[in-house]
Formats: sequence, C-alpha cells, structure tokens
Amino acid sequence: MNPLCPSCRQAVDETDFYCRHCGHTLRPRMGFWYSHGGILLLTLLAGPFALPCVWLSRRISTTAKWLWTLGIALMTYYLVYSIYQTIQLIHSTMVAF
Repeated sequence: MNPLCPSCRQAVDETDFYCRHCGHTLRPRMGFWYSHGGILLLTLLAGPFALPCVWLSRRISTTAKWLWTLGIALMTYYLVYSIYQTIQLIHSTMVAF
C-alpha cells in the first residue's frame, strides 16, 4: 500500500520527494542552521541564541546537543567575564586621571 500525500490525499510512491499530483513536498528537509556547521556559525554570530537550533535539530545526537550546550555556555561565560574585566580596567584607568 502506497502512502498518501498529506495535501491532496492521492497515492504517492515511497521514493518520491514531491507529490506528482499537487507538488507538495513529502520529505521536508532540515535547514542549514540545524547542522553542525550551521550551529557553529550561528553560535559565532548570535552566541547563546543558537541554543534553540541545537535542541530542535534532528540531525544531532543527544550527547552532541549537551556538548554544544556546554560549549556555548562556557563561551558565553568567558565573553561576559572578559567584557566585565575590560569595563573594570577602563573604569579604574579613568578614575586614576
């Protein structure tokens, strides 16, 4: 028994990517942002805002998701701490004058 198209309910072949009757996609692809490369790029651009893409990805194992989360959290902590130290240095330099 062949599966049915979710849009037009016509029979489609199991190997089809699109319905032959209405053109509806039968196998939606995950976007680039859900791959390891996409998450790395998004992490560099948006920092911790990349975490939803990590956990919504179906391409990445649960272990990899935890490793990505740990790495992003550590990177965020390091950047916030560095910015704090820089502000403290600027403030102490300005107070000395």
